[in-house]
Amino acid sequence: MLRPASFGVVIVLALAGCTVHPPTVTSNPIAVSPDRRDVISICYDGTDHARRDIEAIALENCPEGTASLQPWRTDKVLNDCPMLKKSRVSFICVPAGGRR
Repeated sequence: MLRPASFGVVIVLALAGCTVHPPTVTSNPIAVSPDRRDVISICYDGTDHARRDIEAIALENCPEGTASLQPWRTDKVLNDCPMLKKSRVSFICVPAGGRR
């Protein structure tokens, strides 16, 4: 049987493991045609991730020749993001020259 002190250590370690969840690429909203490669969606925790970190991951996953990102939509409900990163932001990858 676990002693109270041991139980406390287990809880602290479990919670510590939940704090390192970097933003990740996820599926796009249903409104996006599956053949579109210029839309990238990222799961993140709004309290734990900086906007520049989220945008850097999105830019890395955009098609070659992408010059910038345009925020398109955000959602927190009915997305496939994990519970600890429940926010999803979708960007449009804007190629050099500004035309999509």
